[in-house]
Amino acid sequence: MIIDVLIVLVVIATAYVGFQRGLVQPLLAELFALATGLLLLRNRTGFAAATQAFFHANGLVTVLIGLVLAGLMGYLGARLGGSIHKMPVVRGVDGFLGVWLQVLFGIGLLYVLISGIIVMDRAFDPITAATVNARQLQAMEAQLDANAFTSSVLDDGELQSFGARAARPGGVKVSDLPVIGALMNLQRDFLQPQLAGSRLAPFVMNVGRRIPGLGPFGPRDLPAKK
Repeated sequence: MIIDVLIVLVVIATAYVGFQRGLVQPLLAELFALATGLLLLRNRTGFAAATQAFFHANGLVTVLIGLVLAGLMGYLGARLGGSIHKMPVVRGVDGFLGVWLQVLFGIGLLYVLISGIIVMDRAFDPITAATVNARQLQAMEAQLDANAFTSSVLDDGELQSFGARAARPGGVKVSDLPVIGALMNLQRDFLQPQLAGSRLAPFVMNVGRRIPGLGPFGPRDLPAKK
């Protein structure tokens, strides 16, 4: 399963980074870059409008600018973390804890991603027709907003304009909803089967649910094979 390969690679990579750089430097780099990426993704409509207004950027250039900004923030985080890592008072402890806590950070990140797949599965599973009504649209948006990963996929207010159309007889086509149609196909055709067949996902969920603040999901919440 591809998801098992991803889990192994993330654990190995975070352990290696923690061994080489300790805890603080890579952690700040990861947090700065990840927070910037999620912020831009969450507000992608406004970001795209700003890049178009100031740089006359098309879609590809907008994505590249976003990646550059996330990389720049990651670099600033690494520089700040490097300064802290060099302090004699933290260097020994930082190096010792780096391997273990970086691996824990990687598992926590995997937990959030897998939790997002579980949320998508629950949000999309009741949708069996090609259209959705207003109640289904509101329920789907509320479920997706409840997870840090899935909420970043939807721009603020992106589905609000479709509420009136969904309230009409016949509802609104799922394929017309921004991102949702493609995300639903990805979930049903690839993500859900991968997660249902994973051997390592239960371990990630068992460890991740014990990390404070991450979420309520555990191994029993993983989708079953269909």
